[in-house]
Amino acid sequence: MNKNISKYSYRLDKLKEQDNFRSLRDVEIDGKYIKYSEKLMLNLSSNDYLGLGYDKLLLEQFEKHIDSNKVTRYMTSASSRLMTGNHMSYNRLENSLVNAFEREAALVFNSGYHANCGILPALAGKKDLILADKLVHASIIDGVRLSNAELIRYRHLDYDHLQQILSEKRFYYDNVFIVSESVFSMDGDIADLQVLSDIKNEYDAFLYIDEAHAIGARGLNGLGCCEEQLCIEQVDFIVGTFGKALGSVGAYCICNK
Repeated sequence: MNKNISKYSYRLDKLKEQDNFRSLRDVEIDGKYIKYSEKLMLNLSSNDYLGLGYDKLLLEQFEKHIDSNKVTRYMTSASSRLMTGNHMSYNRLENSLVNAFEREAALVFNSGYHANCGILPALAGKKDLILADKLVHASIIDGVRLSNAELIRYRHLDYDHLQQILSEKRFYYDNVFIVSESVFSMDGDIADLQVLSDIKNEYDAFLYIDEAHAIGARGLNGLGCCEEQLCIEQVDFIVGTFGKALGSVGAYCICNK
């Protein structure tokens, strides 16, 4: 066996010994239940919080709406939106988001991962600083690494630590981006968005909030913690996903033009 391949085989064997080897499981999905090894189980690991993704009545209504309104169902966009792939469906969706959040602009993405990997690298450069909560999602860290900005991670929900870093570092950078989740994916902790908004205003920074685990589940209209904490207008970049509570696929960023 090739020596390089044998190294990976050894690592896989170690994972199996430690009971850390992961594999795909073929399951049958029926709404909030999954069937695996002849057992019917309640699925508490799903991000489909509201059960919309497998709601049969909702799916039927969706199909009727498409047929009755003669909406064209594309198999592919065939190219990027900047080339020839900007179908009107994208515009309608973005306009719906603008109206819901009452903000200037919205931009949709393939997924939350693509949003977090795309926005920060597009905005932050060598002369900028990104300050991220210690427990932000891995997709945000991937996005930060793709940018040329310096990264400093402040202690989880420790806004005194965040202010300390800003008071010492702000002067040395052109732009500063404060990055946090609203509902943290691993712990369920909730950020104080009003405090973060006050800090970003005090230090002339941008505020980037990932609402992936809050959209559909928090706020009077389900718009997330930014709505719940009355700070939609104060957050510069509100990022959310359609792939969790909303039971679909894709993501969005609410921002200004």
